[in-house]
Amino acid sequence: MKARPKAKRRKPRPSRGMPQESTVVVVDRLLARPHLITLNGEPQEVTTIEAILLQLQQKAMFGSDGASKRAWQAMLKYHDFAVRHADRKLKVRYVENDYTRAFKKAGKVKRNG
Repeated sequence: MKARPKAKRRKPRPSRGMPQESTVVVVDRLLARPHLITLNGEPQEVTTIEAILLQLQQKAMFGSDGASKRAWQAMLKYHDFAVRHADRKLKVRYVENDYTRAFKKAGKVKRNG
């Protein structure tokens, strides 16, 4: 009877050199990435998060009733989150102009927690 050969031990894999980024760092980098959009007929460079908030604002103002309500609620949730986790690295500005003032006059939206 032949003796079975001993199993070879696997060598540990060498590290790939780059440390893994935390999820927070990756998300921050993606949301801070610049994008070129057209705003008021003029090209403007904004961050990803600003572009998302501008789209939500448009949907809140000009979408159907259901879409408008959901967009407004998403903006409020983001605002509440941003206030709680403010880091001062990324600033979001809400611009007051004719259509935001008109929206404000139309009535307040109830917050659903």
